[in-house]
Amino acid sequence: MLNPSKVDCITILSAAREVGEDALLHLDPRTLGLTRNGMETAAAFLIERACFKRHHNGNGQYAVGGLSLQGELRLDQLANG
Repeated sequence: MLNPSKVDCITILSAAREVGEDALLHLDPRTLGLTRNGMETAAAFLIERACFKRHHNGNGQYAVGGLSLQGELRLDQLANG
């Protein structure tokens, strides 16, 4: 697996932090200001590490729920570490 960009991970985690309890954020690279490859790499990396309360991957489209405790910790680590 490729290593995702720190900035890409922070962007996705920051966006997911704003998601409500039962909502899903559909990850769109244009909306997030990321490349498709960068977004997919970062999303897969973060999902594998249980950073979201929920996630869905269908037809190459990613959707994530709010941050899990692991996601909060990873965001803090990336942003401040």
